Amino acid sequence: MYIGLIQIYDNAGRAVTVSSFNEVVLSADVRGVKTFRVVDCLAWDTISEAERPTCISLIDANRTDWYVRHIDTILRVDPEPSTDYLPHFELDSSFIVHRDTFHPDHYALESVSFRHWYMVSPAGGRLRLVERDEITNLRDASFRVYDNNESSTYSLVLFVQPSINQSILIRQCNYKQTTTKKKKCVRLPEQSIAQQSWPP
Repeated sequence: MYIGLIQIYDNAGRAVTVSSFNEVVLSADVRGVKTFRVVDCLAWDTISEAERPTCISLIDANRTDWYVRHIDTILRVDPEPSTDYLPHFELDSSFIVHRDTFHPDHYALESVSFRHWYMVSPAGGRLRLVERDEITNLRDASFRVYDNNESSTYSLVLFVQPSINQSILIRQCNYKQTTTKKKKCVRLPEQSIAQQSWPP
């Protein structure tokens, strides 16, 4: 799984951005695209090991610890909360990435807290979650994702799905004992990582 900066567009080429009310919305066209930072999903400890390579959280690249999350079905960007609300926030801000599920060369994002509910780009422009069986046009749940890495010298780091009987460690993470369960990760040597842009 790619770890870095990305920009997202819907299947019609409209840019995904954040409104002045912190809602995740679509621009009228390609302009105004928002840059997000892809990180290991906050619900890492609660999902299966098999799902971890494709589980992500998205952070507003301009605001530290402001995550894309859903409230009910509406997607928005909010700061990481205090410990009291953290478990729900971690689930609501975690998504499983599916490639080529609904449309070739596109990605779909499935909610971890609402399984089989996917991020869609409705005509109204406010991104939200819709249950798989209720999505009338699967292209609305299909997004293009582009690398927007700021550093030309930074190597793209991904998680990759291990093949049968093969374990592939792409990043090495040390858990810090804090209330927010932050993970401190370091890159492995070049020969230990898979390098690839997103989308491939």
